[in-house]
Amino acid sequence: MSTQVFALIIGIDTYKSGTIWNLHSCVEDAKRMKRWLAEDLKVPKDQICVLLDNYATKQRIEDTFTEHLINNSSIERGDALLIYFAGHGSCLTAPQDWYQHHSRREIVEVLCPYDHDTKSTEGRIAGISSRSFDAMLEDLAASKGDNITVFLDCCFSPIQTTANILDRSITRWTRTIKAVPEDLYRDLWPSARGRPLSSKLGFLQPSGSYTIIAACSAGEKAQEGKEGGRLTVSFLHAVPDLPLHRTSYVQLIDRLLQENGGVQKFLCLGKHKSRVLFNDIPFSPDSSFSAVSLDSESGLMNVDLGAIHGVVEGSEFSLHLHNHRCSPNPIIASLVVIDVRSSHCFARIIPRVSEVPKSSWAKITRWNNHRPFRVYLKTTVTTFIRMWNLWRKLPTKPGSTPFRNGVHVLRVKQEDHADVSLMVGARGMTIIEHHPILSGKHNRVVKIQKNESLIVVDEVARFHLHLHRKNADNPLRNLIEMELYRLDPLTWCKSSPNYLKGGMATISYDEDAIYQVTIHNNSAVDLWPYLAYMDPNHYSISMLYHPDSSSKEAPLPSHGSLDIGSGAMGSEALSFALADHKHLDSAYLKLFLSSVPVSMEVLEQDPMPRWINQPHTPTVVQQTTKTHIWDTWLAPLIFMRHDPGGIS
Repeated sequence: MSTQVFALIIGIDTYKSGTIWNLHSCVEDAKRMKRWLAEDLKVPKDQICVLLDNYATKQRIEDTFTEHLINNSSIERGDALLIYFAGHGSCLTAPQDWYQHHSRREIVEVLCPYDHDTKSTEGRIAGISSRSFDAMLEDLAASKGDNITVFLDCCFSPIQTTANILDRSITRWTRTIKAVPEDLYRDLWPSARGRPLSSKLGFLQPSGSYTIIAACSAGEKAQEGKEGGRLTVSFLHAVPDLPLHRTSYVQLIDRLLQENGGVQKFLCLGKHKSRVLFNDIPFSPDSSFSAVSLDSESGLMNVDLGAIHGVVEGSEFSLHLHNHRCSPNPIIASLVVIDVRSSHCFARIIPRVSEVPKSSWAKITRWNNHRPFRVYLKTTVTTFIRMWNLWRKLPTKPGSTPFRNGVHVLRVKQEDHADVSLMVGARGMTIIEHHPILSGKHNRVVKIQKNESLIVVDEVARFHLHLHRKNADNPLRNLIEMELYRLDPLTWCKSSPNYLKGGMATISYDEDAIYQVTIHNNSAVDLWPYLAYMDPNHYSISMLYHPDSSSKEAPLPSHGSLDIGSGAMGSEALSFALADHKHLDSAYLKLFLSSVPVSMEVLEQDPMPRWINQPHTPTVVQQTTKTHIWDTWLAPLIFMRHDPGGIS
């Protein structure tokens, strides 16, 4: 399934040719677009390629287009692809036979790379013509699909008036003086050769494979000011307030025209202009949000999170209108939990709003863990400066505002009072776990290659919150058994005894080994099991098994069993990875059990890819008078790599 965004961003202010008037804000526009992609749409930096000024030659643009987009094996068909250009456009007289029906006055529109209208070893560079550009995009669509968006903040053939001449310094158009029509043929993209065009509308007549957002129509000007190009400025001003997950390209242009006040008439062109921006790829549902509904009897908000998720009385949520990633989603109110059930809770809305939305979503802001997660900072003269921000922001008194993940964290002055000790170095962080589950009284050292110390502390605290919490009533005590077996990779039959002895497994590590978990339910209750893999080396939580909540039958029936990773349809075997330099490692399998279906994805933290590929839909808890139960089961895993020298 396509989930990624890739971009090629081009911005040119300074041109190689002395006859081309330089611009002032194209480079900054390109940088702003990159920041928007990276910060607002969370696009990884290695998926954004930026070419500025002298790096944006014609050859470099075409080579980068090929390498970063067409031949990029990381791009899956249907991923969202963005090509952005801010710089000069221009036009030349069309050479003979360029169009199927040629006349003397026909022109060819071109994008102007850095070396436009200069001499190369093969001749004079005549830019990237609309014919070449269309062929490039067709080749890209054939390889990666038609989820392609093009932003062109330039113009090609503005009507020449006295006002235009005076506006030359702020208009993204230039004359092409030295290149001749025949140069256009030499500069053609390979697949554009031998394919005369019938349309003479240039960039304003895209093929069916991509959508263009253009700064203006033919004969009009694309201008820039101190803030940047009008198209780019209007776009970046508008998107923070738009519900992007349901905004089409057409609706976007309508909003940009309002933003611009009609001074410059932006255009949206292409067969797919009614699609949601980027075909909705960046705006997937965010599992950290949970469904909320208004309980008509009590007037309280019913949130699909309960005791099994770690919610307690006093837990707090922010209330939002939707649950989509990267789409502006302001807080409309806050919720405070006053009644906790097994799989859901009731909360009071603060402040009171005149009209509660029919459907809304909640995100936890305070778990209200009564015992704060305690951190001791190990500092030296050389590390104190690196740790100053952490030292200053970690609270020293209970009851303070929790971190981003909503867990109460407390900085303590004595190491023997701490859950973890932490030291920040030049290459990352060192975390010392005090009294961990697996090693008893022996401290456990974890090295994290991250320098965002506040984020790391936040993740460590949330990891420990879910690792240690359990149902104090323990209603399924001695009624659940979990077994772990190695499988033969050919037959998928069990090839080992049960590794889980006394609730713990010690496994001789083999990187090619695959495993199966078997759960036995000896209770009188049909159960919904959710299996999480908790990695203390990266403080990540991944759901290995999450049953389809729309199924009418509980996967783990009373006095029945369930195999996870058995090779059945829709399932894969479990596998575990041990770092190459390690001879000993550990992890946890944590099983959550519920008598009703719930959604447990909210617990995931920096998750790894799922081993169990079973689709599931958001759960809507059916309110009944029957008492729901939940419980947990924790299984520590120890992996030992055999040492040829005899030491394990």
